[in-house]
Amino acid sequence: MQSKFNRKSAFSSFSIIVVFLAFIIIGMAFIPQLDIRFKPSRSLPQLNISFYWPNASPKVIEQETSKIEGVLGKVSRIKSIESTSSVGSGNVVIEFDKSVNLNQKRYEVSTLIRQLRSNLPAEMSYPEITTNAADDDNQVSFMVLTLNANSSTYYIKNKAEQLVIPELLKIKGIADISLYGASPNQWEICYNPELLKLYGITPAEISTVINRLGDQNFLGNQNDGANVSVPVLASTQFIEPSQWISLPVANKNGRIIRLSDIATVKLQEKPPTSYYRINGKNTINLVVYAAQGENQLKLAGEIKDQLLLIQEKLPMGYSVMIASDSTEYIKEELEKIGYRTLFSLLILLLFVLVASRSFRVLAVLSIALAANLLIAAVFYYLFKVEIHIYSLAGITVSFGIIIDNSIIMVSHLQRQKGLRVFISLLAATLTTLGALSVIFFLKENQKLMLIDFTYVMLINLSVSLVIALFLVPALMEQLYHTKPKPIPVKTLKRISRSNHFYLRFIRFEKRFRWAFFILAILGFGIPIGKLPDEIESTKKTAELYNKTLGGDLFKSEIKPILSKVMGGSLRLFTEHVFEGSFYSDPGKTTLYVRGQMPEGCTIHQLNDAVRKMEQYISLFDEVAQFETRITGYKNSSVTIQFTDEAERSSFPYLLKSQIESKAISLGGMDWSVYGVGKGFSNSLNMDYKNSHILLTGYNYDQLYKYAERLEAKLLENPRVEKTEITSSDSWGSNARYEYKLNVDKELLAAYNLRYSDYTGSLFTQLYSRNLDAFYNQTELQPVVLVSSKNSEYNNWDFYNIPVQTSRGQKKLSQAGDIEKRLSGKSIFKKNQVYQMYLNYNFIGPGPLAEMVQEREIEAINQVLPLGYKTQKPERNWWSWDKNDKKQYGLLLLIILIIYFVTAILFESLLKPLAVISLIPISFIGVFLTFDLFDFNFDQGGFASFILLSGLVVNAAIYIINDFNNLVRGKNKTYSIENYLKAFNNKIVAIALTILSTVLGLIPFIWGGQKEVFWFAFAVGAMGGLLFSMVAILIYLPLFLKLNSD
Repeated sequence: MQSKFNRKSAFSSFSIIVVFLAFIIIGMAFIPQLDIRFKPSRSLPQLNISFYWPNASPKVIEQETSKIEGVLGKVSRIKSIESTSSVGSGNVVIEFDKSVNLNQKRYEVSTLIRQLRSNLPAEMSYPEITTNAADDDNQVSFMVLTLNANSSTYYIKNKAEQLVIPELLKIKGIADISLYGASPNQWEICYNPELLKLYGITPAEISTVINRLGDQNFLGNQNDGANVSVPVLASTQFIEPSQWISLPVANKNGRIIRLSDIATVKLQEKPPTSYYRINGKNTINLVVYAAQGENQLKLAGEIKDQLLLIQEKLPMGYSVMIASDSTEYIKEELEKIGYRTLFSLLILLLFVLVASRSFRVLAVLSIALAANLLIAAVFYYLFKVEIHIYSLAGITVSFGIIIDNSIIMVSHLQRQKGLRVFISLLAATLTTLGALSVIFFLKENQKLMLIDFTYVMLINLSVSLVIALFLVPALMEQLYHTKPKPIPVKTLKRISRSNHFYLRFIRFEKRFRWAFFILAILGFGIPIGKLPDEIESTKKTAELYNKTLGGDLFKSEIKPILSKVMGGSLRLFTEHVFEGSFYSDPGKTTLYVRGQMPEGCTIHQLNDAVRKMEQYISLFDEVAQFETRITGYKNSSVTIQFTDEAERSSFPYLLKSQIESKAISLGGMDWSVYGVGKGFSNSLNMDYKNSHILLTGYNYDQLYKYAERLEAKLLENPRVEKTEITSSDSWGSNARYEYKLNVDKELLAAYNLRYSDYTGSLFTQLYSRNLDAFYNQTELQPVVLVSSKNSEYNNWDFYNIPVQTSRGQKKLSQAGDIEKRLSGKSIFKKNQVYQMYLNYNFIGPGPLAEMVQEREIEAINQVLPLGYKTQKPERNWWSWDKNDKKQYGLLLLIILIIYFVTAILFESLLKPLAVISLIPISFIGVFLTFDLFDFNFDQGGFASFILLSGLVVNAAIYIINDFNNLVRGKNKTYSIENYLKAFNNKIVAIALTILSTVLGLIPFIWGGQKEVFWFAFAVGAMGGLLFSMVAILIYLPLFLKLNSD
């Protein structure tokens, strides 16, 4: 005999349960195979090729980036190529089609770079190829090791390279290990420029002598007696550097000038070009990087085991220790997520037990939920879904939604026969899936962070439909045998009274529907305050607007009042919440201290200043660790992390205040401190620019001339000041300065001097070049040739000290001067098109600045030749941009998806409008939640709008679908009474589903606003869902066409 729970099923309930049990066992087998990590490892379809050439100008660097771009043109499926040539470094970014195999393309690119290497300068570093990850944390080391010994850093470095690094690289999953703290030895040949001038020797002669040591040159072939061709080589003897001092350099008037006569040779540590320290200590640090896609927790355990074996092989007195291990934080976060998931599950199950007062119903829903998650694990594996903090949170969030489908099905089976409710379940789930699908339309970098979260939600909800259709009815047939108890008379009377009251209320609101409509509109808000003060146009409509809504009376007297009266919750949200919102990234509480020196300083001077800051930070026991990186005189960072106790206290804010005071007392440089509280900076921002114009063209020099022409035209406007031509539209200036030698050629001719006399003397004074490196035993040692006056020669010497020329002693200032000017502008190129920005300050209101900008752009575009163009730059925010209008347009796409789904279900074009109208009303709850409780609105708040758009309409779908079934089934009219029947059938299940979703989000708010994304997501969704009850009770019957009789 068939059960009433599954009358039309072709299979018995027992067979269905066995089939699902098999899938559950399969899911359990797949769980250990899932890719578990802390953060997503997916990367954008991009490759970065970067290289370094110390002190090389952007023009020189650009020649090399052009070579790299040229060979990369052979690679297929490239979407775009961008290159940046800066002082001392170059970078090329290749963007591919989304569907390419990035590893294969990386191999192709590396092969082409290897073939090109022989055509690149020896001074230039080998180009490094990296992927462009969505999250910068994928580029940060996950473990730092320290090697200590009572030896010089040189010997410790050798032991690290011989005994530690090779052993660690044997571990599968380690991508790279960088070594810091030891500078390599180099041979320095330091000549005296006065002696070179005395003997008439040039630096080039010295470099030729050194570079030819050990050279072999092919002279040709010679036949021996047996007619065999034998190659003939001419080679010079290699001499140890300690003996270079006796090398002959030149023969001057019969005298052999040796290197000892003009220079000194010594072995010394190469001056550091960067610094890396942990807790302010100079040790040998090994920074370990994990390969893309590797489980860092598992990798950390293997490294710790390997270190025990390495320690046994190290000489006496050497020790290797773990200085920093980010996986400890990963473990803490995963434990926290695990507890959050567990408590969310317990809260939901307790809620189900309280609501149903039946352990059998609790068993049905618990089994359904467990089956849903275990079966979903199979699809996680098949679709290669990564399990990390975002996807785990997605699983937790989906608990409430998953259990909703089962609750609706259980409630329906208890009250009615058949599975007709499945159609409404399908539609409700499709609307939620449709809402989540818009994440695929976000920017690539934003999508990569949430793609696994979306996949998890889509898989879980899809599986929950199958569970609700097959497993839940089968379980109900096997476990739930209780006959429905008759409803007590008192309860029936209470329901009758509430129905009578609700019936009268619906009739009342139908009579005054426009008052309720106006109340909803005003509750949401009309953005009167966002009306423009004036429309810049000559059209009649614009003139009418400027006389009325743009008039002085309206703007000063009427507009402020109307804005407050008609602004509603939207005004409260935009003024009090949205404007003060900010983006942040999930992670451990960290304080960042950055410092930079002014133009002309050195990295060593910056290092001395940063050491003073390190000494101050080390005084605080609450600091667990601080990490220092210095890569240039304008780039230093100290990253401070706290002990667990200090992190939970107000100490991070206290330390930030103390560091700000210390930064002010140090002076002499720009400091910035941020990470907690309001950011601090003592920079005066003298280079701030508020307006920008983008210029593009195919010839850099010609484009620069057009930029100068536009600059001159802008400066004619008295409101324009502080213009600067750069490669970016950054708000500050990134320009460098250089000294330009201006030579008067007429004066040179008058003194009968050669140009080479003039420049050669300066060249000799300032000379510093790398010679060919050589292998000394097993170490490649650099050789540098420098002038002893290299760091001493200055402006006074130029203008006052005479130099030897072909016409005797002359002062360089007699035929020229030195001018300090802006230099070092980076060169940016995209798809072989050069780009540069004209940045300037405009003094005046924004609309006027925009009008001047558009006028000048239009004027110069009319005279520019083909291939050149000026335009307004587009802002390209890497992180979440609250002003990005596209993401809010996605909310309209969600509404469109919901409209079509419900139109198909209801077979009506008007009824879906009643469903969609509930969405903005529920948004009022979100607005009020953030405003009343003063919560920060970040990217999680925006995500709550997306989820709400799909969830809020579900209740209306259940009621309207049941209402349609009642009307169709007995040919009844669309009366209020029939609506009340459908309402009574579903309102309990609807209330339970809303409360279950809200309760499932509670664990996300336990951590407070420190829980980036998830706190705002949870409070926004909870506020909107609770307020949706107002929309369902009051406005749903109002939006439907119901007859009173």
